[in-house]
Amino acid sequence: TGEDRAEGGRFGEAPSIGLSASLRRLGFELGRLKTGTPPRLRRSTIDWEGLPEQVGDDPPQPFSQFNDVFPVLPQVACRETRTTPEVHEHIRRNRHRAPMFSGQIESVGPRYCPSIEDKVVRFDRDGHTVFLEPESLEDEWVYCNGIATSLPRDVQDLVVQGLPGCERAEILQYGYAVEYDMVRPHQIDATGMTKSIGGLFLAGQINGTSGYEEAAGQGLLAGCNAARFALGEDLVTIGRDEGYIGVMMDDLVCRTPVEPYRMFTSRAEHRLLLRADNALDRLAPVASRAGLLQTDDGARRLDLLARKRREMDDLHARIEGTRLEGESLATRLRRPAYGLEALRADLPDVEALDTSWITVVAERKYEHYIERQRREIRRQASMERRRLPEDLDIERIPSLRTEAKQALARFRPRTFGQAGRLEGITPADMTLLAVLVRQGRTT
Repeated sequence: TGEDRAEGGRFGEAPSIGLSASLRRLGFELGRLKTGTPPRLRRSTIDWEGLPEQVGDDPPQPFSQFNDVFPVLPQVACRETRTTPEVHEHIRRNRHRAPMFSGQIESVGPRYCPSIEDKVVRFDRDGHTVFLEPESLEDEWVYCNGIATSLPRDVQDLVVQGLPGCERAEILQYGYAVEYDMVRPHQIDATGMTKSIGGLFLAGQINGTSGYEEAAGQGLLAGCNAARFALGEDLVTIGRDEGYIGVMMDDLVCRTPVEPYRMFTSRAEHRLLLRADNALDRLAPVASRAGLLQTDDGARRLDLLARKRREMDDLHARIEGTRLEGESLATRLRRPAYGLEALRADLPDVEALDTSWITVVAERKYEHYIERQRREIRRQASMERRRLPEDLDIERIPSLRTEAKQALARFRPRTFGQAGRLEGITPADMTLLAVLVRQGRTT
């Protein structure tokens, strides 16, 4: 924070310097990244009146389609405020005191959630939105989403008190920047296990991602595979066409992150297939094979999946057989402006938020594009999961370009699919590699 610098973990936690040293001694290549956090305010010192509300989904939707009853828990609205030109002037006058601008921190921070001092410098705007988010139903802590900062405490006081509604706000915890070690993720495989040490799994910010959903997804996969490794069972991978965790893990093992990695739908080439409404269909079989479902519960969930599939088959048949004003319902569904509300008006017994209808409408509306993606997946399938020899001697591969050899040596891909997505690998390289592997000339 400002000129103050100390070793430590997250606020109040011990540093992990010893762990980094241990990993280096084991031969792991480490890097450095940066992140930051905003100040936290005392709830009772904020003037909430007049600040626009930001409410949650109504009704809230559960992540899992297995929930028979979804409890409506107590809801607390967030509020919205905004920085002002005066706040920006305080930041400009003092930005040289922030570690990112003073040279104390040189690592790269997250592209998609920059600090408020970075936003003021980079964007010619007179204000930036700030969300005041209560952290709990019981305590006083309020998270100021939108003003991550490492400015000195006296400047943070000016910034916070310049926000409408926060003129008398008390800061419970000042914002700060963190520079931390990470393991270059080309040293793990798509299961989360390190390539050099069997049974050692890494997940989260240590792999160069954010600490949010990305870390949670890695933890789920790595935790599952650590248990399976201990039991002597095959490890689980998720394909790029099966789930966003699969896209993320493949990106990590095939690329060198220069900033904290965040997952976006735009990173998935098969995103029309990776929808929230069909998560059950995509991932319940994977969870069952991985042993993540208890025996009785797993059988019940797979029965539910089979029932939903039959239900959707019936809905597709109904769409094919329904005509409205001389036009088939299937034709209407392909129109961009024709959505669930229009369908509900034409068929009053349709529940607008029923997940089966949501899935059927999506499949009908995008059926030609979805089929195109499925054809592409089938075309690539033979190469995607085809294993490269574990004893691949890259330096002895004749005629392969030096850049391609360097990429293969650094990332050590496990499959042809991963190899083809490496930076520095061309289609011609892949054709040559496939021929040489088939001829047994790579070891």
